[in-house]
Amino acid sequence: MSDHLNLAKLYNASNLEELREAYDAWAKTYDQQIMVDYGWLGPGLIVEQVRPLLKDEAAILDAGAGTGAVGLAARDAGFPTLDAMDLSLDMLEIAREHGIYRDVRVGVLGEPLDYATDSYDAVLSAGVFTPGHAPPEGFDELIRIVKPGGAICFTLRHDVTPPGFLETFERMKEEGLWKQVSVSEPFQGMPGGEPDVRHRVWLFLVV
Repeated sequence: MSDHLNLAKLYNASNLEELREAYDAWAKTYDQQIMVDYGWLGPGLIVEQVRPLLKDEAAILDAGAGTGAVGLAARDAGFPTLDAMDLSLDMLEIAREHGIYRDVRVGVLGEPLDYATDSYDAVLSAGVFTPGHAPPEGFDELIRIVKPGGAICFTLRHDVTPPGFLETFERMKEEGLWKQVSVSEPFQGMPGGEPDVRHRVWLFLVV
């Protein structure tokens, strides 16, 4: 498999192993393609949203960390206590090399997570809730591991919103699990590579 991928192939991944293998193969060139060539804005924007809500010592999980773009943005914003989780071990090895994470482990959103209840002050996730990737069921575990009053902030594809997400957001609000703080206007997340794709940043507080 090429290590320089067309994102459409990832959006149409048929199963978890196919997705994992694609990201493993892509790890070494991911930062150049997505962060530099495509100009991915998501990591910086979600950190910008939570910065006013969190103390400097907040414990933050970078869920779907990839090579660590969110972690780097969080560190630059003054957050030193960062953990990383991703389904791709090869991506995580690159994230580990940044030296910014106290804990790095493999995990899959939508499955039980190996973290204690109320472990984190915030979970941040950029580019993970998108077609062919993490399902809306992943939020059940994120709510469990975030302390009451803590934040869950993430990007979600807007032009092609994966099924079930908006319904899940409403259900969790109705059940008193979280409350919505904000949702951004749609924005061009990767102007250098996917000019027609739009994302939004969503921010919730766990109740």
